[in-house]
Amino acid sequence: MWTFLAFNKMKLRDLFISVGSFILGSVVTVNFVSLSMNEKSKGNHCTEESEEALRNAKDIKLFSSINYFLLIIVISGADNILQRSAIRETWGLFNKDLADVQYFFIIGSQGLSDEKISKLKKEQIKYNDLFLLSVADSYTTLTRKVLHSFVWFDTEFNFKYILKCDDDSFVFLPKVVSDLQNNLAKYEHLYWGYFDGRAHIKQVGKWKETNWFLCDRYLPYALGGGYVLSRSLVHFIRQNQQILGTYLSEDISVGAWLSPLNVTRLHDVRFDTEYMSRGCNNSFLVTHKQSPENMRVLYSTFINSGKLCVKETKTRKSYEYNWNVLPTKCCVPEDLPDPKKKQNSLM
Repeated sequence: MWTFLAFNKMKLRDLFISVGSFILGSVVTVNFVSLSMNEKSKGNHCTEESEEALRNAKDIKLFSSINYFLLIIVISGADNILQRSAIRETWGLFNKDLADVQYFFIIGSQGLSDEKISKLKKEQIKYNDLFLLSVADSYTTLTRKVLHSFVWFDTEFNFKYILKCDDDSFVFLPKVVSDLQNNLAKYEHLYWGYFDGRAHIKQVGKWKETNWFLCDRYLPYALGGGYVLSRSLVHFIRQNQQILGTYLSEDISVGAWLSPLNVTRLHDVRFDTEYMSRGCNNSFLVTHKQSPENMRVLYSTFINSGKLCVKETKTRKSYEYNWNVLPTKCCVPEDLPDPKKKQNSLM
């Protein structure tokens, strides 16, 4: 039984850029698509029923003819309207000048009250940027949110890269796109972010991991505040969704899924994506743990001065990833030079 509707409709300007203005008046309704799980899946994987729903969704094929360079999935929550509004009014505006870039807010809808569902529907009708999944709106479902999102976008859209981030991340889209189009275009299977290979298994607290048995540390992974994957890697995840083990943290799960593959892992200190921000640097591509107010300051500062920071600050040390040693020795924090003058760690 389909429990709720995951809906997804892009802004008409972006959707129909390649098919002419005559379509603008012909498709104006919000399309709803069900994403549900059967009992056998225990909520870990998209089922065949879900994929069938994706294939049969009305109007979806109109979208598949659009070639997107970068799709951005922003993990959000039903109550996080202030964060979503801040993104729409700040770095989300960058995509107005980037016609082949589009962002979506990923929200779990299972168990929400009728009032919250109604508010989300109104928000979707107004902004056309929500993607709702039939999973609980909880930190325990983050991996499922990301997995289902990867499956959906790989099934229905043409794109070259996906950027996953949180709704408290500020993304400097122009530079991200520029680097992908130029410096990084040669890498066919790119996994780009700020990596950690020495992280201990969480034994207590809400992130306690009870299902991890691979080794005594987490496998090298790009921190979840923001990372980029090539389409080929997203496609691999979709193809193998039924047999992938899932863990509480989505970034750790992605790292484990891709660990045996011959991919380009690019550690970049310009991804400020740890559990707390390292400060403000004009070279940062993604800055995690930003309040709506901070996002507006960053955006306003950039619009007025061409720089992100009123004044550059450093609150924590960063590290270059040493791929030539064991993962437990990979990451020694130090006072690194300015990120824009520093080579990235490439595996």
